[in-house]
Amino acid sequence: MGTLITAASAVTIAVINAPDAVRNVVGENIAVTHTATATVTATVTATVTAGAEATSTPAGSTPADPGTATPLARRDAVGVAGCRTPDGYGNDWGDRSVAVAGSDEQLTAVTCRVNEAGAVTGHLDYVVPQNATRFTARVGIDRVSPNTSAQVRFSVLDLSDHVLAQQVATYTNAPEITVPVSGIQRIRLRMTVIKSSGVTSANYFRVAWMNASYR
Repeated sequence: MGTLITAASAVTIAVINAPDAVRNVVGENIAVTHTATATVTATVTATVTAGAEATSTPAGSTPADPGTATPLARRDAVGVAGCRTPDGYGNDWGDRSVAVAGSDEQLTAVTCRVNEAGAVTGHLDYVVPQNATRFTARVGIDRVSPNTSAQVRFSVLDLSDHVLAQQVATYTNAPEITVPVSGIQRIRLRMTVIKSSGVTSANYFRVAWMNASYR
């Protein structure tokens, strides 16, 4: 509870022996006469709050609000490797809405189009916000993809490349991933194609991290 103190008045200070000492205390808004009388005109407004503590957030760290779960976007990533073959052919990640596994529900996602055959892999790195306790996402293949043959492994790793959790998704199966992240500074979301056939620029599939967020 706060107490508001306001003083706005002309205050007459009687100085007996030391007018200069009075000036040193109250400042220059003072007129000192030969009769050792000082007049101060000032307006003071102060708010005193009992029991309040100052809080701060370290630079470069974002507190996690447990009541919200805003999906991560491509622009939030601090490190990115597009979905590419070992010889470097492929595409970058991007933001779009997708539907998966026979559902019409549109989900916010970070996606990557795979139109090259072979061992395609890619990743996104995200900083873990202060106070976040878990990361959640749904993973899968966009249902509008012409190619429906792929199996894709989605993995969440820490800075030491240790796998925290992973799931395999197909055109008809879009599982959830949940990972505890307390004490972890950054995570990597990795995608690896483990099976596909007939992949071309026209017969592609699109992988997706959907509603990826911290809580």
